[in-house]
Amino acid sequence: MTAPHPALLALAANREAPPVGDEDVFLRSVSEHRMTATVLTAHQQGAIRLSDELARTFGMWDLAERRDHLRFWRAAGEVQARLAPLGAEVAVLKGIATEARWYDELGQRACTDLDLLLAPDALADVLGIVEAIDPRRPCPVGIDGLVRRRVLQHMDLHLGTVQVDLHFDPLKVGLPTRQLDEVWCTTQVLDTAQGSVRVLRPEIELVLLLLHLNKDRFAFLGPFLDIRQILERAPLDWDYLHGFVAAEALEVPVWKSFAAVADVLGIEHEAPRVTGLRAWSWDRFWSRHARLGGDEARARAPSVSRLLALHASGRIGDKAREVRRQLLPHRPLLELAGRLEPGRSYAGHVARTYVEHLTPGRARRSRAVPEGASL
Repeated sequence: MTAPHPALLALAANREAPPVGDEDVFLRSVSEHRMTATVLTAHQQGAIRLSDELARTFGMWDLAERRDHLRFWRAAGEVQARLAPLGAEVAVLKGIATEARWYDELGQRACTDLDLLLAPDALADVLGIVEAIDPRRPCPVGIDGLVRRRVLQHMDLHLGTVQVDLHFDPLKVGLPTRQLDEVWCTTQVLDTAQGSVRVLRPEIELVLLLLHLNKDRFAFLGPFLDIRQILERAPLDWDYLHGFVAAEALEVPVWKSFAAVADVLGIEHEAPRVTGLRAWSWDRFWSRHARLGGDEARARAPSVSRLLALHASGRIGDKAREVRRQLLPHRPLLELAGRLEPGRSYAGHVARTYVEHLTPGRARRSRAVPEGASL
């Protein structure tokens, strides 16, 4: 695993940074942990010393990141324009929305795609929404029913060269969000130099970002800064936050994640203490030793992230449906993932999958369907 360079940890925690040392090693660590803008800002402010060549490299990376973010902003505006005739709205999740609210400049938060949440009243016309955003994206028969039953929680689409992750469920942990209408009704319109977008209430955005850290297995240091930025800049209603988390029965993954970030960054906010079997299990699967492992740790994350739903309190029926979805995926999900061609035998595919898993000496490639449409 590739732990972040000590200087990166110091910058993230607002401590005095040690010398960079081997610049090649530092360069790789900055890239892997998505810290370009943080390091460049620290250099400009005199908090860290870089050679002219290294500073120029980071400057070019920063320009490339800004260019990508402008593409995401243009794509967000284009999606809104395409959906307007349908009377459908979207909110922007994470990514450029988090950056615009809690960071100082464009490009300061690494973004790789555009995450959008579809308004609940538009879920009845998913086929029309997908057609408007990405006309080339095939949609299997039965997809509307899967969205309506909250089995399919997102789809990966493309708008030109921009990947669009269209969420039908905001938290996307496998279990259906209980407070879907509350999430949408409390969204806010954010006006920026790049345009106006709808965003989540800060408390719900914090929950979403904490849960997403679990999906990446806390692999990269950069996303930890989102939590620090929100804690420092957002007017959080802690009573509302606690109530929202409790209503979703996600105390273990949310507050354990909060404690993990606080531990790494030295944040003084104290997370509520959670105990019991689920807390013990979370500590084993998302252990301190596995955190900040970079790309190698992220590669191992999908198999662990499938267990996230099981760490909710209660919700036995929802958990059972999620386990069924992973072990015996619905046919439309397999078709969306490109794992089953239309017209091919579903039973034959399932049989081949389990034979592959149970046959000694063969590659054990996990075919359990994750919660999204990248599948």
